Amino acid sequence: MQTPSGRPDRTLVVILSVIALVVILALVVVFTRGAPAALDPSTPEGVVQTYTNAVIASDRGAATELLSKSVRDNCERTDIGTTSGIRLTLISTNVKGDTAVIRVAVSADPGSGPFGGSGYESEDTFTLVKEGGDWKIDSAPWMIAMCYNQGGNQ
Repeated sequence: MQTPSGRPDRTLVVILSVIALVVILALVVVFTRGAPAALDPSTPEGVVQTYTNAVIASDRGAATELLSKSVRDNCERTDIGTTSGIRLTLISTNVKGDTAVIRVAVSADPGSGPFGGSGYESEDTFTLVKEGGDWKIDSAPWMIAMCYNQGGNQ
């Protein structure tokens, strides 16, 4: 009768080490992925990103600074509902002179119900105008518009 030597099989140790390494690598990738890269705030895309981040963070002051003069001067404030779960993805940018149109995919998942998520996805646009050399938002998708005269809320 043979007695176990007390040493684990080398193959088993190598397999378990590889599995542990893969798990650690996967965790590092997931947790270091972070937020999307910040776009240049002087570009139409960067203005949209900065505005959207300000609205989601409930920073009305910062968001208002990015609105065009005509929208700011005639702003009748909206009550922006919950912005948790809203995500925008850039689809395209079309710049013609002092006007830019940014198409985005808007995904919203405000929560999950008893039968799964109640989210939706749609396409919408931001319109920007150049004022004093800076891009300013003239219209925005209704769910993140701060003023009724801002695009989809008219």
